[in-house]
Amino acid sequence: MKPQLSIAGALFSWGKALVILLAMMVAVLPAQATVYEAEQQRIEQFFPDAQSISEPEGDYQVRTLRKGDEVLGYAFQTINVTNIPAYSGKPINLQVLLDPQGAIKDAYMLEHHEPIVLIGIPEQKVHDFNAHYAGIKVDQRVVVGHSSDSNAVTIDAVTGATVTVMVINEIVMRAAHTVAVDLGLIEAGANARPKIALVREDVFQPSNWTELTGNGAIRRLHLTRGQIDEAFKGTEAEGIDEASPETADETFIDLYATYLNVPTIGRNLLGERQYAELMAGLKPGEHAFAVLANGEYSFKGSGYVRGGIFDRVQLRQFGDIISFRDLDFIRLSDVYAEGMPDFYEMAIFIARDHVAFDPGSPWNLELLVRRQIGPVTSIFTSFEMPYLMPEATSSVRR
Repeated sequence: MKPQLSIAGALFSWGKALVILLAMMVAVLPAQATVYEAEQQRIEQFFPDAQSISEPEGDYQVRTLRKGDEVLGYAFQTINVTNIPAYSGKPINLQVLLDPQGAIKDAYMLEHHEPIVLIGIPEQKVHDFNAHYAGIKVDQRVVVGHSSDSNAVTIDAVTGATVTVMVINEIVMRAAHTVAVDLGLIEAGANARPKIALVREDVFQPSNWTELTGNGAIRRLHLTRGQIDEAFKGTEAEGIDEASPETADETFIDLYATYLNVPTIGRNLLGERQYAELMAGLKPGEHAFAVLANGEYSFKGSGYVRGGIFDRVQLRQFGDIISFRDLDFIRLSDVYAEGMPDFYEMAIFIARDHVAFDPGSPWNLELLVRRQIGPVTSIFTSFEMPYLMPEATSSVRR
């Protein structure tokens, strides 16, 4: 027979549980208060004339800042707009302030779980990085490190926290652009998203390597050592590991990339069985890409082994960055396209449904090249390979 709990004992147990619950609630309150105080302080700092702040409104929980009837700006948390995991696997939440012209006034980190920032890199360094967003228009292209695109806005990475700040850049610019378009501050313009194209699974043309590369179904990015040296000119990395005149034309990386969901590409490249298995493993709205390369530079690197994020290769579409985690990576060892060369490095990357990738619209592959300038300090520059599905494949429809 089970012992009966006395009324006094039951009350004591309930009382104990209540005390624990209250203690947990009290522990959470200071953190919430701190976040709220930080939000308010940043708003007061960048919009000192604001007389009223609305309640969060709309799909993205945007607060409107006013002086009388005049709208001075807008405030929102990125977590309500985009949910991109960072180095820790959890999202970073920032408050972004916009002015009515669609320029960022402030981007301030409210919450993170990044181990390198919690125990290594001073948090102030990340705040200093975020301060660079002030004045940037939401429709500008922002690159961490240097870029071969002269129109891009570049921000130096934080040594030791490169992956973290790359994700912050993706979060801030994607969220800011989304909210600005939603509020009508800017037109969607070149980054307007059409209705997502559908892959025609019924269209297939047997093709060899020469045909697939010749019609643009598989695109190439070839970089020499001399081109890399040129990209780092004017930076602290100039002159480091520089090629001699005799080796300047040697291959640094010879990279090919393609979109695999299209049968004419995927089936010819992967073979019937491997293609069928890959497509069967994709959820609706997911897309697969193959990257293959030779040369002295690895597009995979080793950062994903430690931090779970590939920090050398990413995609960009409609101004948004599409980065890949270790769970988005599939090893590729067997390829079957007739006449294709051997490759030292091959991989398949998956873009998940939340990025809303459109196979019928242009996208870029971005290769990020790192050059070490000190024991723990490095500089990045990026190179782009544009891609647009060739009409010859007749493979997508709106």
